[in-house]
Amino acid sequence: MYKIGIIGNGFVGSSVAFGFSSNTGCDVEDVKIYDKDNSKSTHTLDKVVNDSDYIFLSVPTPSNQDGSISLDIIYDVFKDIDNIIDYEQDFQPVILLRSTVTPGTTKKIQMNYPRLHIVFNPEFLTERSAKLDFINQARIVLGGNWGDTIKVEHLYTWRFGNYIPVIKTDFETAELIKYMCNCFFATKVSYLNEMKQLSDKIGAKWKDCVDGFSLDGRIGHSHLNVQGPDGKFGFGGSCFPKDVQAMIKFMDGLDVPVNTLKGAWETNLKVRPEQDWKKLKGRAVVDENK
Repeated sequence: MYKIGIIGNGFVGSSVAFGFSSNTGCDVEDVKIYDKDNSKSTHTLDKVVNDSDYIFLSVPTPSNQDGSISLDIIYDVFKDIDNIIDYEQDFQPVILLRSTVTPGTTKKIQMNYPRLHIVFNPEFLTERSAKLDFINQARIVLGGNWGDTIKVEHLYTWRFGNYIPVIKTDFETAELIKYMCNCFFATKVSYLNEMKQLSDKIGAKWKDCVDGFSLDGRIGHSHLNVQGPDGKFGFGGSCFPKDVQAMIKFMDGLDVPVNTLKGAWETNLKVRPEQDWKKLKGRAVVDENK
């Protein structure tokens, strides 16, 4: 029986706790949760780190003012783990990093803390249905050293069986997969918002347009609503805006063309001028008061 540790009890961390709980028919030995907000914790960080087989780490990676990703919270947590972990105990936990980070980040952390066992395991959850999404995963992506990814695969196979595809790869590939998904969905939202404006301009029947468009099996049925689930145009929330900006900054820094994503971002700024994601201090944008 496995002992599960969770660091960060937001919607991602709480979905892990739910997925390994008896409510879902799971029979782990224990689930321990640590959050900097004591009201969300069940155990201390020391207990989570030193008495868990697997530790799911899900903390925010908000945008800096220039749109680049802030990794300060991630780095602080790993520093705390390194300071508190008992490297002398026989069994060392595997740390599953679930936070969205730009490619190269997890390898850098692993190199800085070579005695830790780290696997990048991106989440593919929507905030509204995170718990159900966790127990109904379409695929599991694991990036890291081969032996560590094998250990995590064993955990997921024990929990879900063999029917969920598992992609075992390196750190950078796993990190990029996550950004490819979020940036594609964000671009899809912007594209649909532009088509909705065109539909309104020419007097087309928008519902028929969406039906005829989405029934093509290559398109998919997600992220088609204009307005979105929040009743607003474009994309907001704590994920898409920060991830799109982070990838634009990252690709610009590597001198890789990023015209499509920049266009999607410009469209979003036009259709969602209130930029309400900026109110999500500490999650979507850095809280400069802390």
